[in-house]
Amino acid sequence: MSQGIFIIGTDTEVGKTVVCAGLMHLLLQKGQNAAYFKPVASGEVVLNGASVPGDAAFVCAASGFQENMKTITPFSFADSVAPHLAARLAGRRIERDVIHKNLEVLKSRHDMILGEAAGGLAVPLDDDGWMQYDLIRDLNFPCLLVARAGLGTINHTFLTLRFAEGVGLKVKGIIVNRAGDTLIERDNIQMVRKLSGKRPVFTVPDILAVDTEKLQAGNLAAVFEQCLAMEDLLALMETL
Repeated sequence: MSQGIFIIGTDTEVGKTVVCAGLMHLLLQKGQNAAYFKPVASGEVVLNGASVPGDAAFVCAASGFQENMKTITPFSFADSVAPHLAARLAGRRIERDVIHKNLEVLKSRHDMILGEAAGGLAVPLDDDGWMQYDLIRDLNFPCLLVARAGLGTINHTFLTLRFAEGVGLKVKGIIVNRAGDTLIERDNIQMVRKLSGKRPVFTVPDILAVDTEKLQAGNLAAVFEQCLAMEDLLALMETL
């Protein structure tokens, strides 16, 4: 039976993909048979003459993970907009059955699945109100929440936690990303730890020279090796 966790964020552009790349690096470096899975993605890059999902391309380049891109991301769209709009502009529809089928393929090949959401939890995947939180709940993943370190993150983090609980998602831990050493950032991290109950709270500093669009990982590997232990990540995963 495969285990897994789904990386969600308090908002778009909080660094979920970079976090996924770092976590995949940790897992693969320690010999774990892990897979990355982002079922829906907006925004593509050109790789070897073909358009591919940008986030999956970056995670693979940064971590060394190898898998068919269409298996990792069955619904990839060129336009960097909300998934329901990206699908509409492309004349396509995001299909539940295809996502479930691809997950089963990955589970048959890998012992661990690291999923990634597209944007925040309350993001529509179609024009009829099927939401991202519906998909994550249907796939039976627990979640790991990525938050910013700066001003506003206490409010954004706990709104997301309460919302997730209200729609039936289990958030197992929090990563405060791009954490610096200003008074505001230190206090934010302290308050998130204080108010998050028994959930573990990890911090990741800003990563030098990382560029997801250019597939440049910078010092990502070294940062994650220092900030997180693989054992902590494994403790968050649940059987899918």
